[in-house]
Formats: sequence, C-alpha cells, structure tokens
Amino acid sequence: MTIQMVDILGVPFSSMTMEETLSYITKQLHDRETVFHIVTANPEIVMCARKDPGFEKVLKQADLITPDGIGVVKASGLLGQPIKERVAGFDMMNQWLAQLSEAGKPVSVYLLGAKPHVVEGAARTIASYPGVTVAGYHHGYFKKEEEAAIVEQIQKAQPDILLVALGFPRQEEFIQAYKHELRAKVAVGVGGSFDVWAGEVKRAPKWIQSIHLEWFYRLCSNPSRWRRQLVLAEFLKEVLRERKTVKS
Repeated sequence: MTIQMVDILGVPFSSMTMEETLSYITKQLHDRETVFHIVTANPEIVMCARKDPGFEKVLKQADLITPDGIGVVKASGLLGQPIKERVAGFDMMNQWLAQLSEAGKPVSVYLLGAKPHVVEGAARTIASYPGVTVAGYHHGYFKKEEEAAIVEQIQKAQPDILLVALGFPRQEEFIQAYKHELRAKVAVGVGGSFDVWAGEVKRAPKWIQSIHLEWFYRLCSNPSRWRRQLVLAEFLKEVLRERKTVKS
C-alpha cells in the first residue's frame, strides 16, 4: 500500500483515514526486522521541527506521521492538500488494541515514560484488553546514562508494540536513536496518553471533540498550558505565509 503524503511546513503527513491507518499499521506487525516508527504530530511538533533541524531530521526518518491535531487538518485544507480526518494517537491506539483483541490476535506491549504510578496505571488499563499482554514498563524519569539498561530491558521483552510517553522531541529521538536495537515491531510516541489511561487526566467530552475544541478544554482544565497554545497562532501565521507563497 502506497501512502499518500501531504507536506505541512516541511513535515510529511499521511493523509490516510483512521480506518486506513489501522489497517496499514496492523500489516507492520508481521516480520519486521526494524522498528516501524509512528509519530503522531500536532502543530507544536511541526513548529519544533521548523526551528530545530536535528528534530526535523528525526521526524523525516519516521515511517509514518499521522495528523494528531485538528490544526494540521485545517492547515492541509488551506494549503490545497486536504487531509481527510484527524488521526489522534490516543484514539488510534485504543481502537487498534480493541481491533487486535476482537480479531483474536495476541500482542505484547511495553510502556516507557511518565511517572512511576502513572505508567503502572496505564499498564493495568492496557492489560485489560483481551489478548494484550504487558511485556514490561519503565517510568520516564531516567538519565542519559541509564538508557542502555532500559534498551536492554526492552530487547529482552521483545514487545510487538512499544509505547513511548516521554513528550516530544525526546520520545521521537529515543525511538530513532535505538531503532535497530529495540526488537519491537512498532513503536509509537504517545505523549500524555499514559496520564489518560491511568485516570490522571480526563479527555474532553465527545461533543467537544466533535466541534474541534479539545485544545480549549485542555486549556480550561490546565490554564498553565496557555504558553503552549501560543504556538497555534504562530503555526497559523506560517501556514498562511506558505499558502501565499504557493499561490504566487
């Protein structure tokens, strides 16, 4: 299957729907020699890559970048390359695990990141899916010199799926740095998903998600995020500048 790509400010996004994405990544579980790296990218990640050439290189080495953020979807329309729908990392993983369970396909998962009690809680939630085994987990509070030991733990576990919740760009950089050593089949940077699975953070109600205001719900729930929200305006400014360039 050939992935149709859409360039948003230099970042190559997949334009597949959620259903198409789930079908595609399921195929990656079979006989991979190296990790299939999935990045779920929002406007913050795009802007980080725009300012950091090293991170931009890491992103472009990923095997699949999904549009996790309605801002990316809206930007694609403004640039004349509309992406069909948002493919959020948290929703993608929940639906994927559910699909694999319903299909009777046993899979093992390793979780890396977040606080100790959070990753433990997330592991319990993921283990509740029939046929899903938690091969191991480790919190995200480790130093650079401890990475080799953690990679060795993941190697021994040999999980089908590795979920890394270290926040960007650290989670993407970790996966790429050890891509040929991890012995997992699929690795996904999942940001704050462990907090949701552990019950530490609540998702916005479905109706708020449906009108694309989940970002506003998060801001109201955690006002300290306001500085992070400023990047959305910067992202829009860059998109409009790019649109003007394309049209001229």
